[in-house]
Amino acid sequence: MLIGMCDFIQYWEDLNGTQRKSLTQRYQSGCDCTIIRCSSLPCPVSAPDECLWTDWLLADGQSGPQAKYSACLKRSDGSCAWYRGMAPSKK
Repeated sequence: MLIGMCDFIQYWEDLNGTQRKSLTQRYQSGCDCTIIRCSSLPCPVSAPDECLWTDWLLADGQSGPQAKYSACLKRSDGSCAWYRGMAPSKK
């Protein structure tokens, strides 16, 4: 089964537990965020609705820790940030 939400497209069987739970509970709140791929330093973020994806600096690329365990989600102030696991902090 192919799963797609916003620009995230992946096979269900390729998702880890965190991704599966986040897909049904968290990812939709990040559809208004823009992920900026960082492939070499320095990596600028030019707007508050951007998250810097640094997995490309590692040898893992698309299989790094941000891709596997984090989601770029919109915060209550309209900015976007990476959250690891299920729920962002309630600050």
